[in-house]
Amino acid sequence: MTTFKFTKMALVTFRELSPDTQKRILQKLQMLKNHPDVFSVVGKLHDIYPATHKLRIGNYRLILELKDNTKSDTLFHILRAGHRKDIYRLLK
Repeated sequence: MTTFKFTKMALVTFRELSPDTQKRILQKLQMLKNHPDVFSVVGKLHDIYPATHKLRIGNYRLILELKDNTKSDTLFHILRAGHRKDIYRLLK
C-alpha cells in the first residue's frame, strides 16, 4: 500500500489550486494507494534534493520525496504541488 502525506508547504500550494484541480489530484492519489507498481506511474527526479520523484496529473505536478519503501508499504511526502511551468523553478 502506498501512502502520500502533504508537507505544510505542499498543503499551502495545494490549497491555492482551483477546486477542480484539487479534486483531480486527490482522485489520482486515491487511485495510486493500492496500485501494484506505483513506481511505474511516478517519474524519477535527478539533481533536485530532497525531491526524488514527480507525479503528473494533467498540467500539474506533485513533487515527492520517498521516505520509506518496504516490501508491503511505500511512503511519499508531497513537497510541492503546482503547474508544470512553475513547479521546477520553485525548487531550485
